Amino acid sequence: MNAGDATPDAPQGSALARGVRRWLTLFSALRFREFRLFWIGLTSQIIGQQMFQFTVGWLAFELTGSPAALAFIHIVGFIPRITLTLFGGVFADQWDQKKLIVAAQSISAAAILGVAALTFAGRIEVWHLAASSLLLGISQSIDEPSRTAFFPRLLPHRSHIPEAVPLVSLAWSSTRIFAPSVAGFIVGAFGADVSFLLSAAGAATMVAMLQFVHPNPATTTARGNVLKNLIEGVKYVRGHEIFSKVIFTSFVFALCTMGYVFMLPVFANELGVGPGGLGIMTSATGIGSLMGLASFSFVTGKLNPGNVLILGLTLFSLSLVGVAISDWFCLTTGLLVFTGVAHIYFQTSSNIIIQSLVEDAYRGRVMSLYGILWSLMLLSGTLLNFTAEFVGPRVALSSGAIIVLIYVWGFLVRSWSFRHISLDHAPAAPEQSKAH
Repeated sequence: MNAGDATPDAPQGSALARGVRRWLTLFSALRFREFRLFWIGLTSQIIGQQMFQFTVGWLAFELTGSPAALAFIHIVGFIPRITLTLFGGVFADQWDQKKLIVAAQSISAAAILGVAALTFAGRIEVWHLAASSLLLGISQSIDEPSRTAFFPRLLPHRSHIPEAVPLVSLAWSSTRIFAPSVAGFIVGAFGADVSFLLSAAGAATMVAMLQFVHPNPATTTARGNVLKNLIEGVKYVRGHEIFSKVIFTSFVFALCTMGYVFMLPVFANELGVGPGGLGIMTSATGIGSLMGLASFSFVTGKLNPGNVLILGLTLFSLSLVGVAISDWFCLTTGLLVFTGVAHIYFQTSSNIIIQSLVEDAYRGRVMSLYGILWSLMLLSGTLLNFTAEFVGPRVALSSGAIIVLIYVWGFLVRSWSFRHISLDHAPAAPEQSKAH
């Protein structure tokens, strides 16, 4: 082969090399031992949670044949996440985060083992499933703020946070694709009790991994009255423009559009594709999430974090409008892939912004306030489907997406400080800001 023959192949090889480097960049934070052990435990924990949600839903419907029973179980698990997560953030700033995670996951494992034993004995009832869902909701209200405040302490320096956050997103996005399918296979082949046992093993793995993790020393200032510390956390967020914008934007996004997944059965029916088509549509968003993570380092290399967030929300909203008006299954599926990509751009960039800028002493409370918004998916789905009863699913979904689009371009794009966010330095505390 002469030099002239090799020239056309060079761009392809270069593109392949760039793609490989982007994937390697995605996993770069795993070179840190403490974070690597935590990530293995986290992935196992999430797989267990996904399997539990699938299995408890399947078993509830199997026992009752009632969609209302299924909705009741989900709501029971949703209530403590809405009402207690903020207090979980206060606890994360007051107490040992590692011990809080261990306690929360021990509660989860015990609750799941309880329903596994009752299922195996043939004595399981719906109220048992509801009780286990409630306990897991309480556990998650403690675990999530503690976990998000804890993992930055496993990195040598806060400058590595932008490397670690996409891996945390990957743990959620990748397991969403296969964990429910694995649970369905296990339930069909071996029974719900075995699926519950594997779910409990996921929580137990996280507990085991944390025994080998040695975090950096914590910085805590929250002492005494829990309510006072909670109010201080809210004031801290209000005192910083970037935090306020990111969290309020997340609220608008979560309430108006994040429940679109609960409308997919409606659109599958509109397209006449049945359960198989619905499965493909649902998987498309997960595939898009992986594509978003694979390309995230490339995008962040070109754009400021605030602009990545704006790009993500813009693409997400436009994709949902396309889903709402599409009459073609293939087009709808392709748009859902873009929805998954855009969701990752928004979620990961917003997480990086907050985690990189927040002071360690307030991290638990700020992340709990941010994280509680993602629990609004069920409420969002309810609002979208309720609206669809009156104006139709297409108008309901596109209206929610347009509201988000108007907010982004009416407020965020016009904010110079938001579009020029620097992650180099943590902001001053609210009191210091006022002094200036």
